[in-house]
Amino acid sequence: MSANLSFIMRVGMSCALLLLVACTEESPRVLGTVERDRLTLTAPVGELITQINVVEGQRVKAGEVLIQLDATSANARLALRQAELDQAKAKLSEAVTGARLEDIDRAKAVLDGANATVKEAQRAFERTNRLFATKVLSQADLDTARAARDTSLAKQAEAQQSLRLLENGTRSEQLAQAKAAVAAASASVAVEQKALADLSLVAARDAVVDTLPWREGDRIAAGTQLIGLLASDNPYVRVYLPATWLDRVKVGDSVNILVDGREAPIAGTVRNIRSQPAYTPFYALNERDRARLMYLTDITISSAGQDLPTGMALEVELDVLQLDVLQRVQQP
Repeated sequence: MSANLSFIMRVGMSCALLLLVACTEESPRVLGTVERDRLTLTAPVGELITQINVVEGQRVKAGEVLIQLDATSANARLALRQAELDQAKAKLSEAVTGARLEDIDRAKAVLDGANATVKEAQRAFERTNRLFATKVLSQADLDTARAARDTSLAKQAEAQQSLRLLENGTRSEQLAQAKAAVAAASASVAVEQKALADLSLVAARDAVVDTLPWREGDRIAAGTQLIGLLASDNPYVRVYLPATWLDRVKVGDSVNILVDGREAPIAGTVRNIRSQPAYTPFYALNERDRARLMYLTDITISSAGQDLPTGMALEVELDVLQLDVLQRVQQP
C-alpha cells in the first residue's frame, strides 16, 4: 500500500513540476533556416559553352543535360585513340595468325638462290685454288674467290634464319607485348570517352537550378563553377546551438519546428551537431566567453515539412527544460 502511495506521489510531483515549468518558463528556442544539399558542377576543361538547356529556378531531373561544352577537340582525340587501338589490334591479329604462305614461299625462294650462289662460289674458289697452285693466278685472285665464297655462305645462313623465323611463328613474349599494346590502347580510348562525356554536364539528382552565371558563347577556364543546384528532396533545418545546451541536446533527440503561418509544429530530429564551434576557438576563451559559443546543428524535417522552401526562417523548440525535470523526478 505504501509503495502505491509513493508512486502516486511521484507522479503527482512530476505533473506539478511540468505544469510549473510550462507556466513560468517557455522551452528554449533557436532560430534557423531551411536548407537543402547544394550541388556544384564545375568545368572539367577550358572550353566554349555551346549550349545551355536550363534557366535559374527551373526544376531538373536526374540525368538531364544542363550545359554542353564544345566537343570538337575531344572528338578528335577520341578518333586518334581509336585509330591507335585499331592498329594495335591489327598487329596482335598478325602475331596470332603468323606468317602468310606467300612470305614463307618467298623466303624459301631466297634460300634456294642463296644455295645456288654458294655452290657457284665454292666451285669458283676451287678452280682458283688449283690455278693458284700451278702459279697461273696470283694470291689476290685466290683471296677474291675466297671472299666471294664466304659472302655467299653468310647470305645462305641469313636466308635459312629468315625462313626458320617465319615457320616457327611469333614468340610468346612478342605475343604478350602485342596484347599489352591492345590493352593500353583500349584504356586510352576509355579515358577519351570519359573526357567527351564530361563535356555534357548532367544533374546527378532531382534539383532546382539555383545559380547560372554563364551564357552560351562564354569561354570558361577549367575548374570554373558553371551551375549551382539545390536538391529537391530531404530538406533540413540548420540552427546555431548555444554551448550551454550542448550537454543536454543529443543526436537523435526530437524537437519541434515552428513555422510562421502554421498552427501545428512540425516534428524534427537532431541529425548532426558539429564538434567545433562556429565562432572563436574555445581554447582562446575564458569560462564566461565560452558560454557564448555556437555549434552548427542540422535537424531532419519530418514528412510534413518536405515542402518548406529553401532559405525560409523558422524557430526550433528544444524541450531540454522538461527533460531535466523528468530526469530529476525519476531519480529514486
